[in-house]
Amino acid sequence: MTSLKRRVFQGLAWRTSVDVGEMFLQIVFTAILARILTKADFGLVAMALLVNRFLTQMTQIGFGIAIIQSQNIRKEQVSAIFYINAAVNFMVSSAGYAVAPLAAGFFNQPKLIPLIRVLVWVIFINSFGFPHILLRKKLKFGGISLLEISTMLTANIVAVIIAIKGFGFWALAARAFLSQLLFAIGIWFIGDWFPGRPDFRGVKRLFSFGLNMLGSKIFNYFSQNLAAIITGKFIGVETLGAFNIAYNLALVPAQKVQSILTAVLTPAFSALQANLINFRRKVFETLYSLGSILIPSMLGLSVIAPNFVVTLYGPKWKDAGLFLVFLAPIGLMKGIEHLLASVIISRGWPSVILMITFLETLASVPLLFLGSYFFDIIGLIVAYFFIAIFSLALTISYSQKAVGDTNMFIRATKKSFFNSSLMVISVIMFSKVFPLKGVLELLGQFLVGATIYLICRIRFITDKERNMIKDLPFSNLPFLKNLKS
Repeated sequence: MTSLKRRVFQGLAWRTSVDVGEMFLQIVFTAILARILTKADFGLVAMALLVNRFLTQMTQIGFGIAIIQSQNIRKEQVSAIFYINAAVNFMVSSAGYAVAPLAAGFFNQPKLIPLIRVLVWVIFINSFGFPHILLRKKLKFGGISLLEISTMLTANIVAVIIAIKGFGFWALAARAFLSQLLFAIGIWFIGDWFPGRPDFRGVKRLFSFGLNMLGSKIFNYFSQNLAAIITGKFIGVETLGAFNIAYNLALVPAQKVQSILTAVLTPAFSALQANLINFRRKVFETLYSLGSILIPSMLGLSVIAPNFVVTLYGPKWKDAGLFLVFLAPIGLMKGIEHLLASVIISRGWPSVILMITFLETLASVPLLFLGSYFFDIIGLIVAYFFIAIFSLALTISYSQKAVGDTNMFIRATKKSFFNSSLMVISVIMFSKVFPLKGVLELLGQFLVGATIYLICRIRFITDKERNMIKDLPFSNLPFLKNLKS
């Protein structure tokens, strides 16, 4: 096993295990908070975070990706980038503090002013998490992963205490603020890096790469958040609260996929890009592996969504379950899209990502407004679904050009989609034949769905796929041992 391959597998193992655990714990803590706080509390914090995410895009010049992608950057240039990044983040946080009344006026929510003025400083705090970029470049993820999960646990425990004490939406704000603050402090103890004397020569080249990424980030913000903005502005804060619960359940897995792939596979793919044959093979294997897990997970979540949300979060969140039926397939598409985008970026094509996000945003504006105007929140979500299909289709097309294989996506995912379809049909039939309620129905749906999918996966596997599985990082798991035999 080569050094690069070993480090990639170790990175995937760390990121996958920790991120899955972190995602599970986050869902559990959010369920606790959802039973204490109101829909309006969640909706108000969602509005503030929409503002925060927009301002954050102004700082995303793409220096992190540029550092990882570059094979000959000097340490003096890295120090220069750190200082530039910190200065930009401070200016953006200051600007956010100043414009908080305008944002509150846009949503017609005066309570947003102090909330935004606290949360905007998370942007400046994030600039001190800079050492994690260098750890990612070296594919060292153990310390980062442990730090992330420990800070997440601490922030959530504090948030629950604050919620019990009756401070309402400030509990959610504290969770967002504290997790970033603790990470920014802790990363300096494990980063093995400290900024030195900066050298700004040669940074212009990284700017040219990063500015394309900045443009794509800004357009990506609107393509990903326009549905929530329209909901908060025109439909209502409580509906936004329910939408945000469903959105996080559907899109958090996609975001975790993005963080894993960006952190681990972008530097690995960048190192392989010179050898197109190896590059193509590794992309196919990664897409095959991701599809085998993400496709059944998200389609399964869609089919059990109404019962899952009510059981976990309580009856007052029933609307979020209906929203999740449509948002879970969107999360699936975004998860796959993140992988394919990392392939495109690894080839040094950030302008392609900019073009795709621009076209997605261009399509989003009229479709989301028309959907919400004629059919309220359901129309908006359905429009969002078709926009996600459009964006994924474009990303598939260009990623296949990047690897020189125009049929890669279908070959890598067709069996996962077929087996998952059989799984979904089986779960629906189970619910019709056995009309259980609550936890019993949820447990039955999960067992039936997982059993059918695993049987189909083992039954229809080919010899070529068995040989590929032997090289996967988790090939010693019992399920994969059955596939290899």
